[in-house]
Amino acid sequence: MRIFPALGLLLFVSTAASADMGAARSAYDAGHWEDAAAYAQESGGAEGYAYAAGALVTQLMTEPDYPDRRQLAQRAVQLAEYAYRQDRDSDEARLRLAIALGYQGRFSNSFQAYIRGVPQRGRSLLEGVIADDPRNVWALGTLGAWNLEVARRGGGTGMQALGASVEAGTGFYSQAIALDPDNPALRYFLALGLVALGDPDRFEMAHTQLDIALELTPRDAFEAGVQEEAVQLQSAFQTSRDAAIEWANDRMSR
Repeated sequence: MRIFPALGLLLFVSTAASADMGAARSAYDAGHWEDAAAYAQESGGAEGYAYAAGALVTQLMTEPDYPDRRQLAQRAVQLAEYAYRQDRDSDEARLRLAIALGYQGRFSNSFQAYIRGVPQRGRSLLEGVIADDPRNVWALGTLGAWNLEVARRGGGTGMQALGASVEAGTGFYSQAIALDPDNPALRYFLALGLVALGDPDRFEMAHTQLDIALELTPRDAFEAGVQEEAVQLQSAFQTSRDAAIEWANDRMSR
């Protein structure tokens, strides 16, 4: 006799969670990142917490002037950690945690982050996702970004210590772009990472990827926001290479 009320409650909870995730996705598509995170967090579970973390990471990516980016990055890490604890095999939880840790690392001393194993953990999470899903576009792209960021912040010493390289960075990005050639975000972030290195030999690739990124049609608010950033980088390039390098490093440091 008690089974039916229990089943009804379970159905209600499941339906409510689905509704929250539906609202989260609608808010995300419209570019309302905070609302998307709130709805997804209400849904709970690994999926909900990972999606909430992803929404906040997207806000970090598209709103460089957000007033308290350190606190926003910390919130993203906390939500991603919750997701990871719920399901350590979840690709989304591992991916969002790796990206959030990367943003949190921008507010940390590179050596201290290395000692705490933060970049090592980020790479391990990404490699785990790719091992399970070699065609995961965002895991490949993020591992590309990881290598370029190590090169930018750590130089030769950092790359040697962490086993990173610019070639690996461009290689992972190239794999991701080949899987999703209509994604302007992948191309923009590759261009941004290459320009920030300040290596003239990398500017041609950066220019090419930036031009293509601006020609593509954005598929959601995130990609539209990324293209606005790409316009600013292109404008800096039109001023001078030094201006572009300075602009890129400013963005990569926020």
